[in-house]
Amino acid sequence: MSDLWVRGGTIVTARETFPGDVLVRDGRIAAVVHRDGAPADFQWGPESIGESAPGGARRPVRVLDATGLYVLPGLVDVHVHFRDPGMTHKEDFASGTAAAALGGVTTVLDMPNTVPPVASAAVLADKAERAAGRAFVDYGLYAVITEDNLAELPAMAAAGAIGFKLFLGPTTGDIRAPGWGRLMEAFDVVAGTRLPLVVHAEDRDVIEYWQRRRAAEASDYFGFLNTRPRFGELSATLSACLLAGMTGTRVHIAHVSLAEAVDLIREAKEWGAPVTAETCPPYLFLTADDCQRLGVLSKILPPVRERRDLERLWEGLHDGTLDVIATDHAPHLDEEKRGKSWLDAPAGMIGVETMLPALLTEVRRGGLTLQQLVEWTSRRPAEIFGLGGKKGDIRPGCDGDLVLVDLDTQWTLRPDDLHSKSRNSPFIGTTFAGKVVHTTVRGRVVVENGELASHPTGVWLRGQPQES
Repeated sequence: MSDLWVRGGTIVTARETFPGDVLVRDGRIAAVVHRDGAPADFQWGPESIGESAPGGARRPVRVLDATGLYVLPGLVDVHVHFRDPGMTHKEDFASGTAAAALGGVTTVLDMPNTVPPVASAAVLADKAERAAGRAFVDYGLYAVITEDNLAELPAMAAAGAIGFKLFLGPTTGDIRAPGWGRLMEAFDVVAGTRLPLVVHAEDRDVIEYWQRRRAAEASDYFGFLNTRPRFGELSATLSACLLAGMTGTRVHIAHVSLAEAVDLIREAKEWGAPVTAETCPPYLFLTADDCQRLGVLSKILPPVRERRDLERLWEGLHDGTLDVIATDHAPHLDEEKRGKSWLDAPAGMIGVETMLPALLTEVRRGGLTLQQLVEWTSRRPAEIFGLGGKKGDIRPGCDGDLVLVDLDTQWTLRPDDLHSKSRNSPFIGTTFAGKVVHTTVRGRVVVENGELASHPTGVWLRGQPQES
């Protein structure tokens, strides 16, 4: 494998932004050079580039010109649904990871509510075998907690699960969680594996009751919201935080959507619960009015709410209560959504190809900095899921996962620009300020000038147990 020299760009990490070059050797970053104050014709010498390989031969060097571009760590998306196996008409590992690479996402963690669900070590091994040789980016695989598989959790951890997922509310696949009494035991078991537990925090009983009670009101989006009271998400969030604190389980609250949930998570952190949390682009950029206009295409769970929620989620990111922005990439075909009622339409939007452009556009508006973008989408997610020091940063020893972006390019998203099997994006027709130009995964150029440029070489990232 040749060395990769990313030359002449502006490097962005969570800590600093500077003009510099990056050398990747054998898949890992070998050197990062600051170019501040260096003459315009500054070049690395032969001691750094193309040094002798065994036998005296010169190592080949691939130069990637980053002039005028920003060089970021590849994004680490801790929440994707690639529907493989069992629902590959919606998405599969090849199409989902291709879209991820084209969106600057170089690591994905795939959810377990497939067919069959990843509820045993055998199913996890089978899913890993199916993904092998088909992924354009590196990937981790979650295992699921069901009503009756607690005895399987240690084996799934040993088999390489990146973490566990608990669906407290209805979801694709209708995987039911244990009751609250048995959940205490499940949290204890997960704590023993030292892997994170990702919680979909909506209370099934609250949802099912109010869906029956108010089904007739759900003819538009605001009526649909009445079938999912805010109390459902808040009660589940609070309970998950309490169990995290009582058991020492590393709990990660998925797709936080409510202002009050931010407050609950902040309080849980203050009293020492090992809790982290994410939100997603739809909650940061859409309101209920947008969903009413977009129709059932925009149905996700938890649902998008009010502007005060959107504003509090941004505040939660800025004050450190929320740790991560992830996509919850959840494809469905148009024909599966269109024409359905708000209650009957499947929930989910795609997102791996649009998260970075949307956030870069917000950078241009002044809503966040590039360093914060890297913190929330690369450095911090890698750290939470045991990939710190390997993913999410630009420093020697880390994998050569880079995304080079042009902040000066404005473009309007069209359906044909998307590479997922699905097109259910709320951003179609949106003009973005910022575009992915090149993406590298472990030093291999996977996307060049906005086009796929490599065959699938992504590898399975097994879970790394951590101390609480």
